[in-house]
Amino acid sequence: MRSKRLIVLGSGLVVLAAVGCGIAIRRDLSAVPPGQVGFDDMCGLQAYFDAIEIKTSPAPRIVSALDLEGASSGGKTLRGGKERFAFDNDFQLKQVKRVLEENWRRLPEQIAKATEIEIEVKWAEKAGTKRVITEEASELAVGTESWSLPYHPCISELLYGEPLYRQRRQMWGLPLPVVATPVSDAAAPTDAPAAPTARPVLGAHDASSN
Repeated sequence: MRSKRLIVLGSGLVVLAAVGCGIAIRRDLSAVPPGQVGFDDMCGLQAYFDAIEIKTSPAPRIVSALDLEGASSGGKTLRGGKERFAFDNDFQLKQVKRVLEENWRRLPEQIAKATEIEIEVKWAEKAGTKRVITEEASELAVGTESWSLPYHPCISELLYGEPLYRQRRQMWGLPLPVVATPVSDAAAPTDAPAAPTARPVLGAHDASSN
């Protein structure tokens, strides 16, 4: 959103100027080396990627994607593109809302009650891994409304950090969470012996007939 302000010039000319009041960075990590952000888990995403690894939650859906490929002046192949992600289950929404609230301020009020949040980013491949480009803002959307989202390293970690967090888990020897066994399954061991077949009980009339 933008507010508008009247500016009166010396000649008496009135100009209606737009004053920006959109989303802004709350936690500035621009001075931190990009690799350190992930390896120190400064975005708090290890549990998020662990859940995706053990399949207790799917990764956000890719709504649309456009891949581009070109060549640099040195003949090196450059890969990039644009992708739009949808966060639409309870676990995904909890994580994306937390990341947004911790790292950006002046978020639109629609974010807090949203049942689906979409983020569209432009990416470039670096060392064989997709990363959100730093030069342009991303797009944050709820329903038919959208807002410009300034670059922050946590947006890149959230969308493309899975390989890094898998490597981080291995480096630090972090165990994956254990998936709880449902009570109904735990109460019925698969190796239990079969129950004996019931034999009919002879009544008094049957016994006398023999």
